[in-house]
Amino acid sequence: MKIFIPSNEKIKIEVKKFGKLAEIRNKYRIFGESINISTEEMNLKEILELLCDLGFDFAALEDFDVETLEKDVGFKVPVVSKLEDVFKAPEVESLKSMIRKIKSSEFADECGAIGIFVGFVRKKSDGKIVKRMEYEAYEEILKEACEKIEKRLAKKSVIAKIYHKRGTIMPKEDIVYVLVMGRHRKDVWEPLMEAVEAMKSELPVWKKEVFNGETWVHDKR
Repeated sequence: MKIFIPSNEKIKIEVKKFGKLAEIRNKYRIFGESINISTEEMNLKEILELLCDLGFDFAALEDFDVETLEKDVGFKVPVVSKLEDVFKAPEVESLKSMIRKIKSSEFADECGAIGIFVGFVRKKSDGKIVKRMEYEAYEEILKEACEKIEKRLAKKSVIAKIYHKRGTIMPKEDIVYVLVMGRHRKDVWEPLMEAVEAMKSELPVWKKEVFNGETWVHDKR
């Protein structure tokens, strides 16, 4: 799901021609096709994942403080006035939306198995109590790095999809999804392990582990 800040009403009208658009206003009124709710019980990350689960393609964020917004989602959210810039905007995914996308390929007609790896924040690390993790990425090449791994795995007659979150992530919250789809279950295990190891070593993502102190790590383990 592409997320952006609309500079005018016209851009939202144009976006609706290309998919389902949700409009999120602080704090938190959500409008869109098949949805009209108001909630203060969920944070913005939870709302975005819910919209991904429901199959929304775009989310327009309005009436937010930009600095606070970017801290919440973990990356820069662009203000857009042109349709082509919407399609360049950063994406948010949920596990359900990733499964839906991987099943949408023509190859899926021949498949019957998806292997899934979910990385999440541990509460205890090396004897320390983790308060939170903070992830930063080299945004300009993150998507390209994911696609490079996915294309490499395609040579093994499987389809791979990778999504890594950014920003502040709390203990027990998901960090990364790696999915590999193949014809049979035996076809997905080895490529899934390869995709996970490549994700750990090749993605331009850095994490800060915050406990009583804090430390930055480029995690290749």
